[in-house]
Amino acid sequence: MSAVIGAVLVFAGGEDLAEENILDVVDEHPDVVGLPSNTSAADLKALSGPIWDELVSERAGTLSARAGFAVFTAACVLIFTLCARKKAATWARVLITISGVIALFPHFLILGDYEPDSVVAFSFVTLLATVALIVCAWLPGTHRYARERKEAAAGYGYGHPPQ
Repeated sequence: MSAVIGAVLVFAGGEDLAEENILDVVDEHPDVVGLPSNTSAADLKALSGPIWDELVSERAGTLSARAGFAVFTAACVLIFTLCARKKAATWARVLITISGVIALFPHFLILGDYEPDSVVAFSFVTLLATVALIVCAWLPGTHRYARERKEAAAGYGYGHPPQ
C-alpha cells in the first residue's frame, strides 16, 4: 500500500511536484546537475524559459514512470500474496519472491536519487515491507502451513499423515 500511496503523491503532484523537486536539488546540490556551487534555482529558472519547462516535463516523466512501475510491481506482489494465502502453494511463494525482488528496483532508484521527501518515505517503507514479505514467504512456519493445506485438500485433515 505504501508504494501505491507514494505513486498517488507523484501522480497528484504532477509537474508542480517535479518543479519543486528540481528547485530543491539545485538549491541543495547544484553540483549534481553540473552547475557551479553558487547557482540558485531561482537564477536557473529565470534564465532558461522554455528549457526550464522541458526540464520540469522530463523530471515529471521520470517520477511518473517510476511511480507507475512501482504500482505495477506492487499489484503483482499483492496478487501473488493473495494466491499464496489461499493456495499456500510453492509456486505462489516463488512468484512472490520473484516479483518482490523486481519490486525493489524502483524503490532503490527512488532512494538513490534526489526524490521528494514524501516519496522517499513511502519508498523506504515499501522496501522494508517487501524484504519482510520475501523472508516471511520462506519461513519454516509457512512451509508447515503449506503442507497442512495440501494435506487438508487431499482429505487427510490437519496434521494427519495419509494412511
